[in-house]
Order: sequence, then structure tokens, then C-alpha cells
Amino acid sequence: MTNQIILPSSKTFFVSQNKTYQQWAESVHFHRSIFLENPAETWLLYCEDAYEFSVLFFALLSAKKAIVLPQNGTANQLKSCLDEVQGVAGSQALAFENTVVYKSDGILESDVTHKNTEITVYLNTKITLYTSGSSGKEKAIDKKLSHLLTEVKHLEACFGHLLNNSCIVSTVSHQHIYGLLFKLIWPIWTGRSVILQPYEYPEHLCHDIAKYQLGKVTLMSSPAHFHRLIKDNVYQSISTHIACMFSSGGPLSLEASLQLAEELKQSPFEILGSTETGGIAWRQRFTVQDQYWTAFDNIKVALDDKTECLKIKSPYISQTGWYACDDKINLISCNQFELCGRIDRIVKIEEKRVSLDHVQQCLKALDFIDDVYCSTAVNKRGLQVVAVVVLTAEAKDKLSQSRNLVFNRQITALLQQDLEAIAIPKRFRYIDALPYNSSGKLNKKDMEKFFD
Repeated sequence: MTNQIILPSSKTFFVSQNKTYQQWAESVHFHRSIFLENPAETWLLYCEDAYEFSVLFFALLSAKKAIVLPQNGTANQLKSCLDEVQGVAGSQALAFENTVVYKSDGILESDVTHKNTEITVYLNTKITLYTSGSSGKEKAIDKKLSHLLTEVKHLEACFGHLLNNSCIVSTVSHQHIYGLLFKLIWPIWTGRSVILQPYEYPEHLCHDIAKYQLGKVTLMSSPAHFHRLIKDNVYQSISTHIACMFSSGGPLSLEASLQLAEELKQSPFEILGSTETGGIAWRQRFTVQDQYWTAFDNIKVALDDKTECLKIKSPYISQTGWYACDDKINLISCNQFELCGRIDRIVKIEEKRVSLDHVQQCLKALDFIDDVYCSTAVNKRGLQVVAVVVLTAEAKDKLSQSRNLVFNRQITALLQQDLEAIAIPKRFRYIDALPYNSSGKLNKKDMEKFFD
């Protein structure tokens, strides 16, 4: 089997940029030629602009360069990846010692003269993504391009007839595996039109459907986005334009599923998976009974009798045997199961994995905090991280002379160097000591009562 493959001749149209596939491919070739001239073999790629990211991503692949994709753009997250790379690519002011920095600086909009629009990529190219490990420390997950393309081809086989010739739109980041696969590689591989930059507000998507005179759209989104529609579902006005919807990053609430099914005459396809595993299973809920997940037909699932957790065999991971997951399940049949929670301290908030242990470690690193426990709580905006904090004696004196809000803001500001906004605790409680029992274990139920 050959290691190289040419991207299928594509009809992809990049709507926001008003660019054809041929124009996009010319930009890819331009940047590929620059990467080829550079001896750096592994590149950190971080771009907030999704179109620019797509050009640089495929330029690096075509130049046979390995790619490292950080979770986010925080300074410490980017620096933590530097030991693995020799070059940094992106439009941001990313400047690090002993590292080649390549910025596109508007060249993407220039007139390029490369007329060859065939893009060759290499299946063994390594792509490293970062995710929150169960230990609390970011975990590097190595994929091959072949893993990603295999999954995209299977997605097309499963859902392509529903997408048909719709335009792909999204609310999720391209730096994460879900967005990378669903909103970027999938439309480019299959020749569909796409708006790559994610939408922050549903009203903006409604506006652009009219602005660009889009017929049908397929929405790649998250539970957080769909949950916000419960109070005001503006998509009702464009329901005839929606071909289908996808949600990933955590389970969608039954309330949201049923309401969307009633108001839009369809419910999102929920995708269960992770950075490590790729997609595992899907479900679409129209009734209370539609609670079980169905494994994709190229995924084998089973119950680990010792842990009562899901284990899988998947073509999207290098491991050939059974891969143990952290999801507790009730196995219904050979390809259907019910989720029953997780055994680790990883939570999904707005499609992103957050390690509560990592948040705790960041808080404990602050010199005025003696101890801390992080958990989650639900308010009208959805799931959020919360923290019970024990301050040092000196900090307690300062707290007694001021207000909690002052300390809240101080902590939040300091955490911004290490955590994405979604992972920073939104509520704090200050107590004298955490309630450990005689065995040194924390009474977690008592801790959670602070946020009832």
C-alpha cells in the first residue's frame, strides 16, 4: 500500500473567503514550497483563523512535516509543546527562542502563481493533539494522517447522503479533533462548500444563510450550543435550511434533544468519542426511549468485566488489541450500550475536555493557596467548574479586610496563563480547612453542598 495519496479533485468552495478549491490549493502549494525549504521536521501549528489554519495544515502535510496541535493558545500551553517541535507556524505573534517561526502575514490573500492544484499528502505523517489526561496533566496523543482520513471516509459512508450538497458550518474549534475532522477535513475531502470560521452566536449563522444565499447547511456543534437554544431557538426561522446537525463533546440533554426534535423536526446526531479513540458511537434522540448509543459498524465494543467500563477495537488508533476507555457502560447488545458515567475526573464543558485535577494543580501552585478542591456545578448557563479554597494565614487576613470578589478576580487573572477560560472556576468558596476523614479521604459530597 502506497504511503502517499492525492486529495480528491474537489468542488469545495470557501464561502466567507469567496475562494474556489483551486485558489485554496494554490495557496497550499505556495506555503508548501516554503516549508520544504526549511529543515525543521516537526511544527507547532496554532491559528485562530480557520481558513488560514486549513492552508497551513495541508501545506505542512504536503511537505511531509509532522504537526503538533496545542489545545489552546495560552502561553504556557504553547510553551509546553516546544520541546517536541523545531518550528512554529501561524499568524499570531508566536516567538520563542531556538525555534523557527513562520507567519503567513497576509500571503494567503496574495495572487499566487502555482497552477498545479493536485495536493499530495502522506498517510504516515504524524499529527499530535493534546488533551486532558486522567492524571491532570496534558496528554499528547499521536495520530497518523491515515487514522483521520479513515474516519472521514467512514463518516461520509454513514452520513454523506444526509449532508448531500449542503454547506458545512460550525461553532467548534479546528484545533480539536472533532472540529478538525468534521468541519475541516470532511468537507475538503468530499468537495462540499464550507464556512470554516466558527460561529459564536446562532443569530450570526442565521444572518449568513441569507447573506450568502445558502440553500442547505449542516451544523457541526456542541451540547453547550444546543443547550443555549432551549430558551430562544432562533434556528426555527431557518429550519428548512438545516440538512442535519451534529453534536460532540459530551452528552446532549434529553430536554434539548426533544425540544429540537419538536421545533426543527430533527435532532442532532450525537457523536461519542475522544481524541484518543476517534468516533466510537452515535445516537439521535426523538423520544425518551432513544437513550442507547450505537457503535459505528467498524468499531467493536465490549464490557470490561473488572472495571465495568467500555473497551473498543478501532481502526482510528494504532493499538491492535482492546483499548480500555474510562466510560462506565451497560452493554445492551453487541453494538449498543448505555453510558453510566466516568471513572476519572475529566469533564466535558462546551465540547472541551477539562481535567479537574489539572485545575486543582494550577490553583495549588499559587503561593497564597494552601489547599483546594475543584468540582462542577450546574446553573442556568450550564455546567461550570467551581472551587473550594483554603487560603494561607496571610491571605486569610487580607480576605477578612476585603471582599471575596477581590480574591476571585486575582485568582482568575493568574489562572489565565495556564487555563482556557472554560476551565477557570466560575465560583469560589473560602473555608478554613477541607473536610478530610481519618483515612485522609475527602468527603466530596460535603464539598459539593457549598454550591447547592
